[in-house]
Amino acid sequence: MFSRISVIHLLAWQLLGSLVDTAAAQAIRNPGWNCTTTSNCNYDYVIVGGGTAGLVLANRLTEDAKVRVAVIEAGTFYESVTGNQSDIPGNDYVYNGKSAADTNPLVEWGFTTTPQAGVGDAIVHFTRGKTLGGCSALNYMSYMRGTKGTFDDKWANITGDSDWDYDGVSPYYLKSGNFTPPDMSKRAANTTPAYDPSTLGTTGPLDITYANFGQPFNTWIQKGLQAIGIAPRDGFTSGGLFGSSWLAATIDHTNGYRESSEKAFLDPILNRTNLVVYTTTMAEKILFNGKVAKGVAVSSGNSTYSLFADKEVIVSAGAFQSPQLLMVSGVGPAVILQEHGIKVIHDLPGVGQDMNDHIFFGIAYRVDVTTTTSLQYGNALEEAIQEFNTEQSGLLSNPGGDFGGYEKIPANYRANLSAQAQADLATFPADWPEFEYLPVPTWAGNFTYPGEGGPDDGYEYGSVQLGMVAPLSRGNISISSASTHDQPLINPAWLTHPTDIEVAITAFKRLRQLWATPVLQDHLVIGAEAYPGPQVQTDEQILDYIKVAFETISHPTSTCRMGQASDPMAVLDPRGRVYGVKNLRVVDASSFPVLPPGVPQGTVYMVAEKIADYIKNNTP
Repeated sequence: MFSRISVIHLLAWQLLGSLVDTAAAQAIRNPGWNCTTTSNCNYDYVIVGGGTAGLVLANRLTEDAKVRVAVIEAGTFYESVTGNQSDIPGNDYVYNGKSAADTNPLVEWGFTTTPQAGVGDAIVHFTRGKTLGGCSALNYMSYMRGTKGTFDDKWANITGDSDWDYDGVSPYYLKSGNFTPPDMSKRAANTTPAYDPSTLGTTGPLDITYANFGQPFNTWIQKGLQAIGIAPRDGFTSGGLFGSSWLAATIDHTNGYRESSEKAFLDPILNRTNLVVYTTTMAEKILFNGKVAKGVAVSSGNSTYSLFADKEVIVSAGAFQSPQLLMVSGVGPAVILQEHGIKVIHDLPGVGQDMNDHIFFGIAYRVDVTTTTSLQYGNALEEAIQEFNTEQSGLLSNPGGDFGGYEKIPANYRANLSAQAQADLATFPADWPEFEYLPVPTWAGNFTYPGEGGPDDGYEYGSVQLGMVAPLSRGNISISSASTHDQPLINPAWLTHPTDIEVAITAFKRLRQLWATPVLQDHLVIGAEAYPGPQVQTDEQILDYIKVAFETISHPTSTCRMGQASDPMAVLDPRGRVYGVKNLRVVDASSFPVLPPGVPQGTVYMVAEKIADYIKNNTP
């Protein structure tokens, strides 16, 4: 993770198995394929987006052989574009940099933000998957749940529906999962994960395990966290986050590869005759008859045609493109639609609003332990490739960020916050952490390109990133035109809330306290702070550094959020149905009432599983 090296081109094998299968699968429509008067382009459900949530829905809805489903996906199978690149856990940094050049337009959208006032008007690349599997094909693979308070105190209250409390969502976390315990013959004894097996499903499609290698760097960070009061806990899947733990990950234990929603939910069902997947096909507009969604207009190559839904159109295009598609189709803030000459189907002011996201920033040191920095020197990369190819172990088998910790801001730091900041943070549930510790065994730098900008001196480096997981800043998504072919306007509004600024400065100071612990200074660290360096001291200097070194953790949510009918900014009812129109749902991270602390990947799978059941059971 974060050591920028051309691993893919040096690997001795390619992942061709799934390519052969998909080429023969009758479910796939090739680029340029067109609906004609002799082709059946009517389905029960048309799903826009073959990403994390969309493929869960496609799988679950087509379990009934009488239900016909179409999936519209702008990308294709990522394996056919990047070979084994995305499958190797150690390559999870690819396309996740802040530079707009850190992309591949065949598998990643290449979106950039509008100038961000909170971080010096920076324009930042914001990674989004343009492929079957969506962001699950590009993310850092961590798997966890939100806290109990997330659902009991936030989701259930915001939606006005107790079905979204922790007891209501827990079975749907379990439903997706196919957990396999870690292979401790391949991990060092001091990297043994602790976890509660009752909170990890074992009969679902999604492979979850622990990587076949634990980062030695993180064994020391665990000791450092314990020295500042953050004790080890039994994993992050039991409804609590306080403490530290090795991270479960969406990895296939049989081969060590990334497990995406494509691998888990699509590949096994490609021969279902009631499923059709339209790859390299762009959804252009939802078609309405009055206020009833009837289908989707699409384009592929030089062809344009329509796919019709007898029951529902389900939008699973992600936190940026779900609100974009609604708006260009006439559902959204009327003032914005009218600016672009779009006929207003329903004035829904919350579409595109309330964007939540997490950011992080960190500190790097030269360290006396093997890290992924070593892969840049000598024969280490070739040796790591051999180890992965033969044992599915070693540095490349690990996402890098395989360990984490969470805490509330300690009392002595909290007392130095303003009264307003303390009041703002008190609005979060008692079990909601504010700091997330994400150690990465390399030079993290300023994330223009992850891993670049380090000393390149032959030494080992390690970083600890601190994530802000109780942000108050809220951004928004708008449209730049009436066409989905044009990038939406992405405004995360990072660090625009005064409390977030106070918390960020406090976080940096707490991070320095971690690095100053005797266990790290005496046994891990070599020399002075390497990045940003000891010259950064005052609050102003710290904030200036954060504005340069921060990176989004790519957790955008809530831009089509669920809420009560009495809430003028709610877009969806508690079943994911769009207010004010019929036969239209949104099911993805944009539907979250609020972004949970921690990593949201597992929660996206949970939401898709839960709403799939609502649909199948005709839940009112």
